[in-house]
Formats: sequence, structure tokens, C-alpha cells
Amino acid sequence: MDQLVSDQDRGGRNVTTDNFFTSIGLANLLKNKKKLTLVWTMKQNKREIPQEFKPARQRDENSSIFGFTKDLTFVSYVPKKNISVVLLSSFHHDSAICRDSGKPEIIEYCNKTKGAADMLNQMCARYTVQRATRRRKMAMIYGMINIAAVNALVIYAHNMRKDQVRRR
Repeated sequence: MDQLVSDQDRGGRNVTTDNFFTSIGLANLLKNKKKLTLVWTMKQNKREIPQEFKPARQRDENSSIFGFTKDLTFVSYVPKKNISVVLLSSFHHDSAICRDSGKPEIIEYCNKTKGAADMLNQMCARYTVQRATRRRKMAMIYGMINIAAVNALVIYAHNMRKDQVRRR
């Protein structure tokens, strides 16, 4: 991931990643070396997530638990019973809750910035080269080919000055 943002040396920007990449190590690396912030959800199986932040029966719906370190903020939000969403942010440093929705501001910020990542995932899934495999490296190569195909489509559409180009 560090290589993907290598040309962003100016800092002062935020990186929105897929939850596959989100980790404390990446957030610290981007913050310290590149002066970039990171905001996104984390997978529940990460060892970095404290047990209190994982789903539990005794937690109420729409409740939030915040955790803070020097540079990072964790939030665990329960949208439905027995389900929790864990987010990591190096951009936010408080436990602010949005008055309108009752959700933490970190979630509201993620919802505003996730459009590009969701659109890329949707475009990759529409016409994919992905095949069933047990080898992790092959799965990563399939993912890179999918992303490269979408990027080629975007560059082609930009160079040909076409608003809509079908990937098929």
C-alpha cells in the first residue's frame, strides 16, 4: 500500500481503502512517513481489534464505543443486534456523534468518501477474470488484472473524450 501512495508526498490528504488493507500498521505508516490520514472499516478477524469492540449480545442497537491512541481512533458501532462495525481513523480524534443520524461522525465521513471504492469494486465484479483458486497469490493477480482493466477503460474514455464507454 505504501507504494500505491508513493507520489502523494505533499500530505494533507486522506486515503480511503477497502477493509482488506485497513490496519494499524498501515495507518501509522501513512501518518508518519507520508503525512496522510486513513479512514475505513476493519474486518472483524483482525487481531488488532480489542474484544470489547466485537459483536456482543449485551450491546444496545445504535450504541458506540470509542478507543483512542496518540494518533488513532477506533469506533465500534452497533447498527443491528449482534452486529458491530469497527472503524479505524487517523483523521478523527474525538467521539463526536452526528445529531441527525445518531451515528459517529467517522461513519458519516466514510459514507461520504466510499463512493469511488464501491464503484471500482462494482466495475471489477461486472466483468471479472477471477477464477476459483486456493492460492492467495493467484487471487491477488486476478484482482490486479481486474483493476488494471478498469483503469485502462477510464484512461481510454478520457483520451477519446467519451462520457460513456462500455467495458464489454
